[in-house]
Formats: sequence, C-alpha cells, structure tokens
Amino acid sequence: MKKIILLFVLACTLFSCEQASEKTENQVGYVESSDTKSAAMDAFNDAYLSNDFSGQNEIFTENAVAYANGVEVSPAEMMQSFLDGRNFYDDIKNLDRTTVTVHYDDGKIYTNSWFKWEGVSKSSGKLVDSPVHSYFMWEGDKVAKVGFIFDSHDYVTNMGVVEETESPSED
Repeated sequence: MKKIILLFVLACTLFSCEQASEKTENQVGYVESSDTKSAAMDAFNDAYLSNDFSGQNEIFTENAVAYANGVEVSPAEMMQSFLDGRNFYDDIKNLDRTTVTVHYDDGKIYTNSWFKWEGVSKSSGKLVDSPVHSYFMWEGDKVAKVGFIFDSHDYVTNMGVVEETESPSED
C-alpha cells in the first residue's frame, strides 16, 4: 500500500509540475510527504512504538478531541489507552507506514498515516495485525482533532481470557 500511495503522490507531483498554471475543478489542494506536520505525526507514532508519549501532549490544542474508532476521548486518554494495550501485547510494530499532509484550498490541513499494526498477544501467543488509518487535523501548528480507525476485533479477542464468575442461583 505504501508503494501505491507514494506512486500517487509522485504522479500528482509530476502532473502538477507540467500543469502548474492549470487547475481543474476537481483539484482541492495539494499533498506533501516530507513536511514538518508529517514528521510530527511520524514522531507521535514512533513515541507509541517506544512506549513513551512524553511531550506529545504539546502538539495538541487546549480543547483538542481524539477519536479511537469513533469513540470521543481526550488526546491524553487516547494515548494512555494505547499504552495500556502494551499490558496485553509484545513486539508491537507499525509496518509499511505512509504519512502525508494534505493542504485543502479552504485552509484545512490534515496529516494522514496508514500502516499495519502488529503485535504478539501475551495471553494467546498469536500474532495479531490490523490495518490502521489515522489523521491529525491542524489549527496552525497544533492538532485540534485526531482519529485512529482500525479493526479491533482480533486485538480485543486476543487480549486475554476474562474469567467468568458464577452468579448465585435463586432458590
């Protein structure tokens, strides 16, 4: 998938160089991949991989919101939840990561990242993976909204066995 996205970005770059003065009605902005905002998102993902989100709160606006599979939380709660997942998984990786920043004509700026999350369940020993899409919506040099979207079924299923307790029977 990384190669496809990079080819797309390259094709857009080449096309934009040839047609610099012409803009179609379907173009709504431009894409960058080696900019400071993309680097900030890569640093955020690297902080997760190193199990240390120290300093990452600084990239968020005071009222920033985070979404993990559509559930709204604060960025601090999201980061803590991600770190808590390490109680259940070892050898966590982000494979084939691609990160780009999109500057829309209306002024909105989003940095997007795609990768395959992978980890080994401490309880089952199973290698679990899931494709992940994440986005950061920027307001100036701070993130106002962040979201991570991934298939959590195997992730949750392999966290561990929940012991059931018997409920007292009624006589």
